[in-house]
Amino acid sequence: MLTRVISLLLLSTIPVSAAEWWSYDNAGLGYAIELPSEFRLTAPSEDTDRLSLSPADRSASLQVFGTMIANGDFISEANGRVALARDQGWKISYSKSNSRGISFSGTRQGRIVYVRGVALCNGGAAFFQMDYSKADMQRYDAVVMRLVRSLRSTKKCAPTAEIVKNFPATG
Repeated sequence: MLTRVISLLLLSTIPVSAAEWWSYDNAGLGYAIELPSEFRLTAPSEDTDRLSLSPADRSASLQVFGTMIANGDFISEANGRVALARDQGWKISYSKSNSRGISFSGTRQGRIVYVRGVALCNGGAAFFQMDYSKADMQRYDAVVMRLVRSLRSTKKCAPTAEIVKNFPATG
């Protein structure tokens, strides 16, 4: 009986919103991401490829957006986003990127920023950027990790003509 009471007490301390997520699918650009249900749209945007979200207490800000990249060069786009964050005063402490994705994080004035981006087909990219107080790090680190895992391309990229040309024929 005591074990059951302890289990019920432990379960009652887990926020319901931690388990409740919804999927956002941007079919036009070809990406999807899972979003925590405690986050709501903060303001309508004229940019239909950008969502601005925040929990009710405004303790965090989450931007989700897609973009077409000039010349389809994801690495240059990724490096430009890191440079922009530095220009905005963020001290970047972690950065990892390759031709398919980037993740970086940093701090500024007691806040943390985490950015994740993935390359999409046809020269596009999808990103999320979340910033929150260092004091809320324990609350939001798991949210960031789920966002990282869920941001993905939803379209299968066709091989480029160069790859097809150099692929050996079978038969």
